[in-house]
Amino acid sequence: MWGKVQTVGSITDFMSKGDTLGTAASFSELVDWALHPVDHTKDVGVNIAYEKIEPFLDILGIVSYPVASMLIGIAGLLYILNLREKSISWLTKTSITYVIIQLLPMLTKATLQILAT
Repeated sequence: MWGKVQTVGSITDFMSKGDTLGTAASFSELVDWALHPVDHTKDVGVNIAYEKIEPFLDILGIVSYPVASMLIGIAGLLYILNLREKSISWLTKTSITYVIIQLLPMLTKATLQILAT
């Protein structure tokens, strides 16, 4: 039952002629847009720039959750140990920072679009 491998087709069977497996914008396109902004639309440049930054923003967003959870847990322990003022400060700063990091992709995209106009 588990030893059998059944092949249902190759990748080319499932892809049409125009499809690609996943291509990222090349760095040369970004440089070309930066050097010749009149020749290319501003939206293309914004999208290329954002595609270069997006993986780092995704990693930052994923890493922020466990870090924020640890800091909130430590702040809870500080509250139990009667360091209430420091605890509330940590909770507030951690919560605000976490929300800003989660909104960072949207804010970055909006900033790039504003700079392109």
